[in-house]
Amino acid sequence: MYLTFAYSRLAGLLPIAIQVSLLALILKKHEFAKNGIKIWAIIFLIAGPGLQFLGRLLRNLAESFTSADLQYYITTGATILVGVAILYYTNKTVEVVETVEEGAESDHS
Repeated sequence: MYLTFAYSRLAGLLPIAIQVSLLALILKKHEFAKNGIKIWAIIFLIAGPGLQFLGRLLRNLAESFTSADLQYYITTGATILVGVAILYYTNKTVEVVETVEEGAESDHS
């Protein structure tokens, strides 16, 4: 976020916008909050770091692991595990409950 505002990097606005909209869905208890959390976790915490992990692994494999950075693999692997944990937790605990407003008539006869 600092780079976005300090150096006018507009690419930093995309993650900020996505996270703000996701927080708004969660705080409003919107029906699409569960899907938003799942999509966010899959794209930004599993698929993105997974592709980075694979790309670095292939590059290091081509270089015979002469300059392999173990800390990078640990950090990226941890990010993927956090994404999987969030996805699992969301699937197991978040429920979409249909609410009925007080003034609305029910169709139960």
